[in-house]
Amino acid sequence: MGYRIVVACGAGINTSTLGEDMIRERLSKEGREDIEVIHVLMSNIEAYEDNMDILVSMQQVYREFKCPVVSGLPFLIGTKSEKEALLDKIMELVKNLK
Repeated sequence: MGYRIVVACGAGINTSTLGEDMIRERLSKEGREDIEVIHVLMSNIEAYEDNMDILVSMQQVYREFKCPVVSGLPFLIGTKSEKEALLDKIMELVKNLK
Protein backbone atom coordinates (compact mmCIF):
# COMPACT_ATOMS: atom_id res chain seq x y z
CA MET A 1 0.00 0.00 0.00
CA GLY A 2 1.27 3.46 -0.89
CA TYR A 3 1.08 6.52 1.27
CA ARG A 4 0.26 10.13 0.51
CA ILE A 5 1.67 13.41 1.74
CA VAL A 6 -0.53 16.38 0.90
CA VAL A 7 1.06 19.83 0.74
CA ALA A 8 -1.65 22.49 1.00
CA CYS A 9 -1.62 26.24 0.61
CA GLY A 10 -4.18 28.98 0.37
CA ALA A 11 -3.13 30.70 -2.82
CA GLY A 12 -2.67 27.88 -5.24
CA ILE A 13 0.48 26.67 -6.83
CA ASN A 14 3.80 28.32 -5.95
CA THR A 15 4.11 27.81 -2.22
CA SER A 16 2.81 24.26 -2.14
CA THR A 17 4.85 23.29 -5.21
CA LEU A 18 8.02 24.43 -3.47
CA GLY A 19 7.29 22.21 -0.47
CA GLU A 20 6.20 19.34 -2.69
CA ASP A 21 9.48 19.42 -4.64
CA MET A 22 11.63 19.51 -1.51
CA ILE A 23 9.75 16.60 0.07
CA ARG A 24 9.90 14.54 -3.13
CA GLU A 25 13.65 15.10 -3.41
CA ARG A 26 14.21 13.98 0.19
CA LEU A 27 11.96 10.93 -0.21
CA SER A 28 13.87 9.96 -3.33
CA LYS A 29 17.19 10.23 -1.47
CA GLU A 30 15.74 8.00 1.26
CA GLY A 31 14.53 5.45 -1.31
CA ARG A 32 10.87 5.95 -0.41
CA GLU A 33 9.17 5.51 -3.76
CA ASP A 34 6.02 4.23 -2.01
CA ILE A 35 4.89 7.73 -1.04
CA GLU A 36 2.93 10.05 -3.30
CA VAL A 37 3.34 13.78 -2.72
CA ILE A 38 0.71 16.14 -4.10
CA HIS A 39 -0.09 19.82 -3.70
CA VAL A 40 -3.62 21.14 -3.29
CA LEU A 41 -5.52 24.25 -2.32
CA MET A 42 -6.46 24.29 1.34
CA SER A 43 -10.01 25.13 0.27
CA ASN A 44 -10.13 21.71 -1.48
CA ILE A 45 -8.62 19.72 1.39
CA GLU A 46 -11.88 17.89 2.18
CA ALA A 47 -11.52 15.91 -1.06
CA TYR A 48 -8.22 14.47 0.23
CA GLU A 49 -8.96 14.26 3.94
CA ASP A 50 -9.59 10.50 4.02
CA ASN A 51 -6.68 9.71 1.70
CA MET A 52 -3.72 11.51 3.22
CA ASP A 53 -1.21 10.23 5.72
CA ILE A 54 0.59 13.52 6.44
CA LEU A 55 -0.56 17.08 5.81
CA VAL A 56 2.04 19.78 5.29
CA SER A 57 0.27 23.12 5.48
CA MET A 58 1.73 26.35 4.16
CA GLN A 59 -0.77 28.36 6.20
CA GLN A 60 -2.24 28.32 9.70
CA VAL A 61 -4.53 25.33 10.31
CA TYR A 62 -7.59 25.94 12.46
CA ARG A 63 -9.10 22.46 12.57
CA GLU A 64 -8.28 18.87 13.39
CA PHE A 65 -7.33 16.21 10.86
CA LYS A 66 -7.05 12.42 11.15
CA CYS A 67 -3.37 12.57 10.19
CA PRO A 68 -0.35 14.45 11.51
CA VAL A 69 -0.20 18.11 10.45
CA VAL A 70 3.12 19.86 9.94
CA SER A 71 3.67 23.56 9.33
CA GLY A 72 5.44 24.01 6.00
CA LEU A 73 6.33 27.66 6.59
CA PRO A 74 10.07 26.93 6.96
CA PHE A 75 10.05 25.90 3.29
CA LEU A 76 9.10 29.51 2.49
CA ILE A 77 10.85 31.64 5.07
CA GLY A 78 13.24 29.35 6.91
CA THR A 79 17.00 29.09 6.82
CA LYS A 80 18.67 26.11 5.18
CA SER A 81 18.99 24.40 8.57
CA GLU A 82 15.31 25.07 9.38
CA LYS A 83 14.30 23.54 6.06
CA GLU A 84 16.45 20.49 6.77
CA ALA A 85 14.93 20.19 10.26
CA LEU A 86 11.45 20.29 8.73
CA LEU A 87 12.37 17.58 6.23
CA ASP A 88 13.81 15.51 9.11
CA LYS A 89 10.52 15.91 10.99
CA ILE A 90 8.52 14.81 7.95
CA MET A 91 10.82 11.82 7.45
CA GLU A 92 10.34 10.83 11.08
CA LEU A 93 6.57 10.85 10.51
CA VAL A 94 7.08 8.81 7.33
CA LYS A 95 8.98 6.15 9.31
CA ASN A 96 5.96 5.78 11.59
CA LEU A 97 3.43 5.24 8.79
CA LYS A 98 1.64 1.90 9.06
